[in-house]
Amino acid sequence: MGAFLLLATLAQGQAGAEEDVTLLRAREGAAALLRGQYDKAIAAYDQALQAKEIADFVEANIYSDRGIAKWRLKRTKEAVGDFNKSIELSAENPAVYNNRGNALIDLGHADEAVKDFDRAITLSPTYGPAYNNRGNAHMTLGQYAAAFQDFRKAVELMPTSAVPFNGRGKAHAELVRYHAAVRDFNRALALNAKYEPAYRNRAETYLVLGKYREAADDVTLALASQPEQPELLLMRARAYDGDKKYITALEDLNKAIELKPELAAAYIERGNVFTAVRRVDDGIGDYTRAIELDPKNVDAYALRASAKLQILAKEGEPAPADAALADVNQALLLAPDNALALRVRGNIYEALTRTDDAIADYRLALAKDPFQAESRMALMRLKQEVPPEEGTPLDAPVSDWVVREPSPGRFIASNPKYPALRADLEMFGSGKPKILEWSLMKDALAGIGLLRYYAGDLGQADEGSLEYVAIVDLYANKVVSIEPHSWGSNAAQWNWQAVSVVVTDPEGNANEIKLRKPKAARPVARQDDSWPGRVDRGREPRREGFEGGTREARKGGRRGGGGGGGIFNWLFQ
Repeated sequence: MGAFLLLATLAQGQAGAEEDVTLLRAREGAAALLRGQYDKAIAAYDQALQAKEIADFVEANIYSDRGIAKWRLKRTKEAVGDFNKSIELSAENPAVYNNRGNALIDLGHADEAVKDFDRAITLSPTYGPAYNNRGNAHMTLGQYAAAFQDFRKAVELMPTSAVPFNGRGKAHAELVRYHAAVRDFNRALALNAKYEPAYRNRAETYLVLGKYREAADDVTLALASQPEQPELLLMRARAYDGDKKYITALEDLNKAIELKPELAAAYIERGNVFTAVRRVDDGIGDYTRAIELDPKNVDAYALRASAKLQILAKEGEPAPADAALADVNQALLLAPDNALALRVRGNIYEALTRTDDAIADYRLALAKDPFQAESRMALMRLKQEVPPEEGTPLDAPVSDWVVREPSPGRFIASNPKYPALRADLEMFGSGKPKILEWSLMKDALAGIGLLRYYAGDLGQADEGSLEYVAIVDLYANKVVSIEPHSWGSNAAQWNWQAVSVVVTDPEGNANEIKLRKPKAARPVARQDDSWPGRVDRGREPRREGFEGGTREARKGGRRGGGGGGGIFNWLFQ
């Protein structure tokens, strides 16, 4: 029961002037708290607590609500003290445990916060905010699988709230299920189009997937209410850089550095942009500044080495390749397995005509990051065989597709017919993927392939296994999306359009995937809309150059939700 309703009810049964004043001040505090006037709320609650005799459950709610006001003012330790007093007076209120758990996360005690959320859920098994916030605590602890399960339950209990969908999306992203993450962020924003954390989180995910325009658009929306956020400006600059909009990227980077001059990552990104537009000296200057701010920044050394390689030799100075080699060796001293640094050293060795050394570094780079396009192309340029991913195939080939596990929990499907293509398969649970079917589309969707595979399970025996489909663009050599085919006995709906498909998962969430640009031409005859659609199992499309994107997930973002007690049972951020 919320405190406002509780106190209104108590007012009818209280007797005596002191009790009336106490309830009046408590109701004034509740009203101020609802309006966001936290200092005024605390003052009113202070006065209410001065009464000599207050019923325990009334006093407990006052402490709880005063704790919320203090939490909102970042007086977190004081807030925990108030929540402790509330629990001492009334130990059966789940909302107070939920509130204290949120405050403990802020104080860096996520492990203790989990215990509070556990208690809240024990007291109220259908208390959705506690599941959501326990998911946040698990995220803080790096326990992403547990967080995912908590957010799943929160979604079940609060299907009309954007907050748990945003949380589940973050868990998907941490578990390297980026396409699943986008689906959840889409759902969060469909429920609340002004929910800034979901725009920010979806933008980060789009960056990982190489969808730069979409990422830039999302960051712009996230910046709408507070435009001077240096980290978000940096994120948008990365998106603009990926989309080759260098002037706009520089504008954002200049602003980010103005707002936060110590942000080393902004100097690195601006160095990337300067180098891309052939202002190499400026780029080297920015990489140098980043190293001054962060002397152990591996990327800064590797990228400065790459930039130095582009400078023409000057009289009386070391040859550019020699100067570059010193930088990249420093990077590899800091991180011997860094794929970027290995690739850059390969470039340097190639410039020094040390071809065998270059080939060795390119191979090592690909072993560390099978999606690194530059090393793959370099080996092809040097007429070398591109090595397969490390690890033996998990199963017999299906239509020439095999799956390997180059690192624990990362599964990559490849096919010798498409040497430049790698499909990173998203998995659920602890199982390993198994290719089930490979189909080719035709007509307007020629060049699109559908790789259906077993994708694990959700951890509950009665829910059955999951099947997903990697939608592959064989012309661009990339995975366009990974979408559900079935969850146990519940099938997703695939509705094919002329140049796109709308996939509705078993929870009813729809996602449209645009596969080709629409053409002003005569309509393409369609078959039925059932899975998998227009299939041509015979003709193979032409294959062109590799198009790769970064696999580096950019971290960040605030917690998606909070909880409340007394008059507040939600308190989501």
